[in-house]
Amino acid sequence: MAGRTRDRPARQPPADGGAKIVSAILKNANVFKTGKGKTTVDPDKAPEAVLVLRRGTGFHAADFDRKARDLKKLADAGKLKKATPAERGKVWDPKYKISRTKPNTHRWRMIRQIDKSPERKASAARTRAGILLPLRKGYAPQPGDGGLDPDHIHELQLDGGDEYTNLRLMDAYTNRTMGSEIQNALRDVPFGTRIRIEIED
Repeated sequence: MAGRTRDRPARQPPADGGAKIVSAILKNANVFKTGKGKTTVDPDKAPEAVLVLRRGTGFHAADFDRKARDLKKLADAGKLKKATPAERGKVWDPKYKISRTKPNTHRWRMIRQIDKSPERKASAARTRAGILLPLRKGYAPQPGDGGLDPDHIHELQLDGGDEYTNLRLMDAYTNRTMGSEIQNALRDVPFGTRIRIEIED
């Protein structure tokens, strides 16, 4: 049987010869190698997972540094563990007559706050545009495009609460990429496992 011909050109290496930096790796992955990540453990009896955070390619530097520092503080206080997935609640928005997740409700509250400002300064207008950008259909954040997401300071996947007090704006590309890579790094780690954070320069 003849092989299929390739329709697209072979993938080319990055122009600068470098590779994409993954922002979250599990330092002691060998401890959890045989795990399936679906069991639940007693955090006082199980080994902790050591999650190394490093600034990924194209990340907003200040936003990554702030996020990493805050997660390390939470870990040092013993507040991080791998959480079981939970259904996210929704909030009724009477103005638009629609139910939204708390992050999106937070997003629209900030937009209204900017709109009510008596003096719409240029920085406020840019912030409003940045908050709206991720709402565009088919939006896929790219480095430096200015999109802003409400970010959970204490990650939901690390046992944080889905509360307004746990939300703040963050660069959308950094937020989504970092969250996804933390999830991938902890894939084989059982639920309930305590997480320790190390930040790599």
